[in-house]
Amino acid sequence: MIRAAQVSACSFALLLLAGCGEPPKPAVPSLNPQQAATLLHYNSRAEVWMKHVKMSNPSCEYKLDLPEQNKHPTEIDLNHIVVCGGKPAPIEFDASVSFAYDKDQQRWVITRFSS
Repeated sequence: MIRAAQVSACSFALLLLAGCGEPPKPAVPSLNPQQAATLLHYNSRAEVWMKHVKMSNPSCEYKLDLPEQNKHPTEIDLNHIVVCGGKPAPIEFDASVSFAYDKDQQRWVITRFSS
């Protein structure tokens, strides 16, 4: 009887220890500003748009204010991503972008860019 209780206690302890290991990785990694900027740089529509904007105002650039991602969103929409001289761009230069996490490719991608 004591032997069975000891085996049960040991089994319970092993299960408890296995559950206390390293926490699982989040299903969706956070999108950081460098990744977002790189995606914009390699998006042909975004690159062409910024070249067009810079012809009118060379001080313009993309500014991506990413939200907190504690809940690991699978989509992020950003509006008003162009600034000129550190101030919001005039409406004619403005743009927006949507990012989504592609589970098949296991990376963030741009799903929409509009200007």
